[in-house]
Amino acid sequence: MVLPVRELLLGSEYNRYKRNLNLLIAVALAVATFVAYAVDVFAVSGGVLIIPGDATFVGLAVAAVLGYHRDGLVFAWIQFFATYLGFHADWAFLGLSGRSLSGELGFFFDPVGLAVFFTAAVFLGTLAFSAGVLIRRSISLIWHSETLEDP
Repeated sequence: MVLPVRELLLGSEYNRYKRNLNLLIAVALAVATFVAYAVDVFAVSGGVLIIPGDATFVGLAVAAVLGYHRDGLVFAWIQFFATYLGFHADWAFLGLSGRSLSGELGFFFDPVGLAVFFTAAVFLGTLAFSAGVLIRRSISLIWHSETLEDP
């Protein structure tokens, strides 16, 4: 018997293939977000940057899709965090001029910045994942009620 908490965190059909695929998608999201910021597909707004808008939008969409497909909340957090890591890598390695490689690496692995991104990914990822689950359940309820009413 699968515990409901495990199903919520790891998905309804958890196996090694799905886990590896979700982690590979997280790496691809980080690279894609990095490239999108590097080639100015995603714009960095001026001022003090704490939470990047475009990376947040991508993370919200990915987490909602994972919720809709019942792939697990942990993977929604990981993939949402990966979008922030892509932005953070662009900011650290391409956005900061005049720093040495060790300074850029120090900025990238700064625990405070990573903690802010992780906290935002968990909070916003949970909200988006929940929205995806609610959309799936609503569609299922609508389809189920329509089949009951037909003679």
